[in-house]
Amino acid sequence: MRFAKPPIFEVACGVLFSSSQPIASAHVGAYWQRIRSKFPRSQDVAPLPTVIEQAAGVTSSWVEFANLPPLRRSWFINEDGRNLIQLQSDRFLFNWQRASNGDAYPSYGVVIEQFESHLRDFMDFCREIGVGELAFKQFELVYVNLISQSNGLDVTGFDSLLTDHVRSGDRSRFLPEVDGFNWATAYSLPDGKGRLHVLAQSALNQPGTERPVRLELAARGISADTSDSGRRQWFDTAHEWITRGFVDVTNPKLHSDAYWKRES
Repeated sequence: MRFAKPPIFEVACGVLFSSSQPIASAHVGAYWQRIRSKFPRSQDVAPLPTVIEQAAGVTSSWVEFANLPPLRRSWFINEDGRNLIQLQSDRFLFNWQRASNGDAYPSYGVVIEQFESHLRDFMDFCREIGVGELAFKQFELVYVNLISQSNGLDVTGFDSLLTDHVRSGDRSRFLPEVDGFNWATAYSLPDGKGRLHVLAQSALNQPGTERPVRLELAARGISADTSDSGRRQWFDTAHEWITRGFVDVTNPKLHSDAYWKRES
């Protein structure tokens, strides 16, 4: 399934990993020197929490205690701001993000190839500096969509944007139309490969300004085969579920040529 004008704002491909030797702050600096010609800007942000999908239908998170404080998460940003590598002691992610309203989503095929290329280079780097082989604990693919008055919210409003979150008009209602919402569901991926999370939230903008909806579809999990080919197969499955899930949960009116232009 493809859209000519999808409301995609950001895509993130990532892995959660462990290594035989810990990644130190000096390693992070050395890695930036390795990629600095393509990612000249850097920024430190708070580390992401460890969140693991469990087979029993729950999501667990925990904090690992160690003698040293956790590394901050480092962002390495390319010149035009469209590509971002995120690195912390147990996470590696590659992001594409829209830098301006005119930016077109380059396609999953382009983004996943860039992610795989940068991940392979990072794995080579870890071997070269003595950190060793990476053991993958989880894969992650996230699509963030921003839906506003200019690309569909003018037709549906909050009340009918999502097919599973529609306000009933079959009876007299006391409550007025909603000012905002926060909606979350989760679905199991096939063959025990993880879970797809669908999160929709109206943005909290200043009073009197437009309030777009942030629709995030995030697949997390892992397959028994964590080789290069097994990893790619997991991401391809996750992408299929995210794409089909996006079609399934959004109002079909917005799939038309007037808005997102579904092509297949």
